[in-house]
Amino acid sequence: MRPDCTYTPNVIADHEALLAAVLAEVPWTQQMASRRTASMGLPYNYAGARYPEATWHPAVQAVADQIADAVGFQATNCLLNDYPTGKHSLGWHADDVDILAPGTGIAIVSLGVARILRMRTTTEEGFVYVDQLMEPGSLLFMSAAMQADWKHSLRRAPTDDRRISLTFRQITHVPKPPEDKGPWRARPPGSSEAG
Repeated sequence: MRPDCTYTPNVIADHEALLAAVLAEVPWTQQMASRRTASMGLPYNYAGARYPEATWHPAVQAVADQIADAVGFQATNCLLNDYPTGKHSLGWHADDVDILAPGTGIAIVSLGVARILRMRTTTEEGFVYVDQLMEPGSLLFMSAAMQADWKHSLRRAPTDDRRISLTFRQITHVPKPPEDKGPWRARPPGSSEAG
């Protein structure tokens, strides 16, 4: 049993330069306890966080253009996640597909240290797990249908090195904003993780 996803290594040739650019030049926010995030393109709201419409960073826009044929859609949003060390993780979840254009899915480009994305589904015998090593410069495409039966998470890892993911979606409408939890502040480019 396998999830409906496709992994392609070595899609981004100069992934180290891209990592340096997004670290230094993207306006990161601390809306999530476990990681810094940023969003480009159409507004995107999820998990209590809200991201207004924002200008694309040229290098991230170039990646969206580069992978469009491979994933079958032109992204209208990119959510960036910064995991400074292996202690920073992402819990079990399935992505919201109601906001996606029909026939599309979610495309993830990985930068920095390789980390394991663990996927799981439930059968009569219990959980079935599939691990995917997310190497720097790689592309993982997850279909919308996969989100109905599989959840995924980024596990903790024994590393002090950073991973950044660029998650591309073709959003057709803006998700309803979460309840107001107070103002968030953008971190200036190049600022370090708090805590």
